[in-house]
Amino acid sequence: MIIFQIFKKIYRDIKKFVKPHPLFSILDHHRLSKINKDTKGKGFLSLKPKGWLHSIKIRRNYTDKEVVYYVLQDQYHLPPDVSKIPTAPVILDLGSNIGLTIVHMKQVYPNAKIIGYEMNKENYLLAKHNTKFYMDTLVVNKAVWIENSKVTYKTSSNFDAYSIVNDNISNESNDLVEVDSININSILKNHELSHVDYLKMDIEGAEIAILESHDLGWMDSVNSMNIEMHLDPDNDLKKFIEIIEKKGFLVWKDTKHWSSIFAVRKNL
Repeated sequence: MIIFQIFKKIYRDIKKFVKPHPLFSILDHHRLSKINKDTKGKGFLSLKPKGWLHSIKIRRNYTDKEVVYYVLQDQYHLPPDVSKIPTAPVILDLGSNIGLTIVHMKQVYPNAKIIGYEMNKENYLLAKHNTKFYMDTLVVNKAVWIENSKVTYKTSSNFDAYSIVNDNISNESNDLVEVDSININSILKNHELSHVDYLKMDIEGAEIAILESHDLGWMDSVNSMNIEMHLDPDNDLKKFIEIIEKKGFLVWKDTKHWSSIFAVRKNL
């Protein structure tokens, strides 16, 4: 009986290893499976998603592994079907992390012009690497904020959740980093964008201050949006939905993500 149980476990392990994965080869799937919450591996891992011409590069940590799956599998960052994205859209990716949202959108919209902003330097450098194979892509190392100035964030946060800290926090802490910030109106001006077909915003809480600010003129140039609000599950999105509705959008809560808002301009 014991021998039977041993062989049964071996069979399950072999079956799990050789079973085809929809996103990755057997080897890449196996390499990813070795990364867990306690993994503190140094260096990087190169992965080749199925059907892609180019590989992607991630750090050997659980957070980057999670980014891989929620971008390539969950695909929260993509626009809704009703947004009527053209064949050569202009896309703003605010909060690009390691660039996987940009390269995935280039698979979906190969003729797109995509501009990304990422405030963390390490994430930015990885995003630069991951997007270097694609034409009409640009990543900028700045924080998206309500004004053009400087902001501070904590490096002790995990790689996927760097957020701007309160201005009143003590600067004596050695885990604080200062970075240039830019508002969305200036982004449009600097890149000479008369319109944006799709704007994805995932900036770890800064979107609340942006939506509550008095200057929402940038929305007039945007056709559709996906904004992750980073609120607790019991928080009501109604306030922010109403703010965006007043700017001429049809707005609804994303059914796949508990704290994301979709918005599509009504006259599209």
